[in-house]
Amino acid sequence: MDNMAPQQGTGDREAFVSTERDTAAVQSTVATDMEDHALEPVPADRRRPLLQLIVVQMGWNISVSSFLVGGVVGGGTSLGEGLLAILLGNVLLALVASLVGMVGFRTGLTSYLTSRAVFGTHGAVIVSLFLGVVAMGFIGVLMDTWGLAVNQLIPEIPKWAFVLAFSAAILTTAIFGFKGLHRYSAIAVPVQVAIALFALVRIGDLDGGFADVVNYAPAAPIGFSVAIGAVIATWVTGAALVGDVQRYAVRARDVVLSSFCGFAVGAAIFETIATVSAMKVGNSNFVVVMQGLGLLAPAAVMLFLALWNTADNNIYSASLAFTNASNTLGLKIAKPVWTVIAVLIALLIAFAGLAAEFQRFLGVISVVVPPFAGVLIAYFWVVVRRWDATELLRTAPSVRWEALGCWVAGALIARYGDLLIADAIEGLVAGFVLYAVVGTAITRWRTTSQAAEVRS
Repeated sequence: MDNMAPQQGTGDREAFVSTERDTAAVQSTVATDMEDHALEPVPADRRRPLLQLIVVQMGWNISVSSFLVGGVVGGGTSLGEGLLAILLGNVLLALVASLVGMVGFRTGLTSYLTSRAVFGTHGAVIVSLFLGVVAMGFIGVLMDTWGLAVNQLIPEIPKWAFVLAFSAAILTTAIFGFKGLHRYSAIAVPVQVAIALFALVRIGDLDGGFADVVNYAPAAPIGFSVAIGAVIATWVTGAALVGDVQRYAVRARDVVLSSFCGFAVGAAIFETIATVSAMKVGNSNFVVVMQGLGLLAPAAVMLFLALWNTADNNIYSASLAFTNASNTLGLKIAKPVWTVIAVLIALLIAFAGLAAEFQRFLGVISVVVPPFAGVLIAYFWVVVRRWDATELLRTAPSVRWEALGCWVAGALIARYGDLLIADAIEGLVAGFVLYAVVGTAITRWRTTSQAAEVRS
């Protein structure tokens, strides 16, 4: 027995060391997931397979906006006109998302790190802080709206309790970055799909079935241009920020496939179901529609899951924005901390009672974010056509004034112009065209000037 003691002690020590190593490995993985490569390109061994990208992208696109748009389209178009508007609108959004997502894939950078190359290191601080705060304002208003709605159903529990519980819930997924988004979407998306398909079955079982939908004529037609404008305007902002997800892609085709699955499949199918449901019931209000189908409880579950998706994706992007801005300003604050701060900002806005300002916040976002995407697309696809992340960040100036100017000009055109069918579309096109022209001209002028200096 004495001879066995040293061997047993050695085995215990080896087991202890092995356990320590395993614990350290787990802690390292968790830390990496939470930091989420916020300040560096996503390395090759951290890229994600196509299926994970599709799940996250579809989870992002199956949002509250899908049901709102479906109600608008269903209340103001015929079936053929509405379906065509949804299909074409989402195909265009998928194309925009593919162009933006390809930038994230090729550079491996977040939307806000790529903005350093476009707007300059300190110019990107302005972009990051502004877009981050606006996004949190939107989520805060959304949380306040949701808290009011649930409080009306369960008045015994105060609104603030619902808001606090919801903010804690979304923090548990957003703080883990891409992995957190994927784990949540992998659970939520199948549930939402099942409820949506059940709604279609329910429509077919009601008196008149789908014949009422096929023969539906809106009492107040909105026209095809307004319908497709609503589809595009609602999601063009999301398409502008898909680089935060697509930087994890392994191949270029994965970016395109997941973008089309997210928009042309995910968003389009749910907008279609919401549209058909609205036509069947004869009301554009999604809650009233689902109540008319006898599906109020499933609808409440679906809206909660969709709202969670909308919130945690926006908080995820905002935390990346704040991390980028603070790093540039010399403040070494980790992304998980910024995720908590982003939720606190949203909470403060929610407690300010700004539910009535939901449309105003949505309007601000649809004016300022699309021109950002337009400038970014023009910079990478027209002006420089370079993808080396290290070189792009190393050569970025302090401020690229022409890019900031085109962003502001694009936002002003979106706000005050009346050239296209929606503000968001005007902003996207204006930002792209302005910077494609101005950026190309200034880049050529600088290249010519530098060449002349070298010769002299």
